[in-house]
Amino acid sequence: MALAQELYSFPASKLDSFVAQRLQPTREWKDEVLETVRTVEEFLRRENFHGERGLARDVQVLKVVKVGSFGNGTVLRSTTDVELVVFLSCFHSFQEEAKHHQAALSLIQKRMFYCQDLLDLGLSNLGVTEGVPRGLIFTIRTRETWEPISVTIVPAYRALGPLCPNSPLPPEVYVNLIKANGYPGSFSPSFSELQRNFVKHRPTKLKSFLRLVKHWYQQTHHPGPGRPHPQRGGRVQMGHSFSAGQPVSQTGLLL
Repeated sequence: MALAQELYSFPASKLDSFVAQRLQPTREWKDEVLETVRTVEEFLRRENFHGERGLARDVQVLKVVKVGSFGNGTVLRSTTDVELVVFLSCFHSFQEEAKHHQAALSLIQKRMFYCQDLLDLGLSNLGVTEGVPRGLIFTIRTRETWEPISVTIVPAYRALGPLCPNSPLPPEVYVNLIKANGYPGSFSPSFSELQRNFVKHRPTKLKSFLRLVKHWYQQTHHPGPGRPHPQRGGRVQMGHSFSAGQPVSQTGLLL
């Protein structure tokens, strides 16, 4: 709460300084985290996944998208939660993604234990997240400082195809989404590039404002007891599921 009070005491004319000195991460630290996570991305792209449990025989990673605060450029200092959305070739529709989501998680999880690069980074605490949609969450460590980094991988159907910035989406994307009749938030990873780009290409001034909002929220208004849920990292809560009154999953958040 002390940091929140400190924020309140800053005049508006000095908020840019507050963000730069207290909230914005150093380039060295951010590069170290991203270099570590790049090992995970390389594993996903090069790994030859052999499908099972109804999946295609050969499962390829079509694209890996870094989302959340690291993806859109609003990460707070010392944030160590990174989320990756993985578009898989075995998903040809929202219905297939819903049907085989758990099988895809198991497929990736099994192969991670055979990746020496990840083991060299201290791969640990590998498990499946709760909520909708589910993802793999695990801990690895930076090479230089051995600082723990929490990474979440969420497989998804590439509903948007090769996305062109500022181009309208085909109407059938929304038609197919409605017809899929999925649980609220279950298909949000398919639209993660739209969510990321909504913020990523905005002016620095807006990103600084978003950092201020997230900082204030973490200090004064974060839902639930204790510290923030590690699965949500430093993201601002944008909504709740209607069924259980619980916060929506991290892939349903913009910030």
